[in-house]
Amino acid sequence: MPHTPQWIYIVFWTFSTIVMIFVFRHDWNRLAKLYSTQEAQPQNFSRMQSGSVGLVYYKGTLNVGTNSQGIYLSIFPLFSFGLTPLLIPWSAISKIEPANQLFIERFRLYLGSPKVKLILSKDILEPAKEFLATKGFEWI
Repeated sequence: MPHTPQWIYIVFWTFSTIVMIFVFRHDWNRLAKLYSTQEAQPQNFSRMQSGSVGLVYYKGTLNVGTNSQGIYLSIFPLFSFGLTPLLIPWSAISKIEPANQLFIERFRLYLGSPKVKLILSKDILEPAKEFLATKGFEWI
C-alpha cells in the first residue's frame, strides 16, 4: 500500500477546520447583523445552557436570558470566537412549537427575519411567558 504524504493530512485538517468555523458562525452572524447588542445581560440569565441556534447545537456553552425586550443570547467566552451577544426582540418571533426530546421540555422558536430557528428549554423561557403572552403565544 502506498504511503500518503503528511501534507495531505494537514491540508485536509485545515480545510475541515475552516469549514466547521464557517458552519458554526453562519446563523449566529446572520442574527448579529440585526440583533447584536452591547447591553448588559438581563436579570433572568442562565449560564452554560444547551440549545440550538440555526443548525448548531450549543451543548453547555449557551448563555440565555429574557427581559421585556426579548431573548438575550451569548456564548461562553472561551468558545465565542468573537461572536457578539444577541438581543432578539419578541416581535421577531413568528411561531413557537414544542420540540421535546426524551425527558426535556423544549420549544422551537421561528424567527421571521432572518429565517433562523432557536431551540431552547422550557425552563429558560419560563420567565418570559408574560412577554410571549402579549404577543399571542400561550404555550407554557
